Amino acid sequence: MGLGLAGAVSAALIGAGVADLAGGETAEVTAPSLTVAQPADTPTAPAACTGLSGTTITSDAGDDASLTGVIAAFEHAYYVRRDPAAALDVLAPDTGITAEALAAGIASIPPGSTHCVAITPIADTAAEIHLVELHPDRSRVDYLQVVNVAPRADRPRAVCITNIQKR
Repeated sequence: MGLGLAGAVSAALIGAGVADLAGGETAEVTAPSLTVAQPADTPTAPAACTGLSGTTITSDAGDDASLTGVIAAFEHAYYVRRDPAAALDVLAPDTGITAEALAAGIASIPPGSTHCVAITPIADTAAEIHLVELHPDRSRVDYLQVVNVAPRADRPRAVCITNIQKR
């Protein structure tokens, strides 16, 4: 199954409004259609997760208690909730990302799009991610990134995203 060429932080995580932070390229490909019989009691993974591999593969809500949790929380706020304030809440203030930029990025993604993220920690405070954005027309955009986190000063036992960059 073919995956898209390396993606950009600006379009996937924070859209066109944040393009100056990381820049990059995206490649759009049509997602393959797969039919797999599953037992009735087995949850079905979102189509956007097809072909991903990593330590954690998720489209769930996440939390701010861990590296993988905060990445999942950001992506969920961005793609599912489509809520700039919720996405901003898991970012460190010094990222330079604004609510307006997040809102513009979210608005650039067609309603009904889904996502999935494969997260592979490479250190206690860093992970490689492979993010998939799947549009209703079945076009797929893949983004390869490195995300860094740090402890939050304002919340005990919580972390926030401090940096997102293309890999």
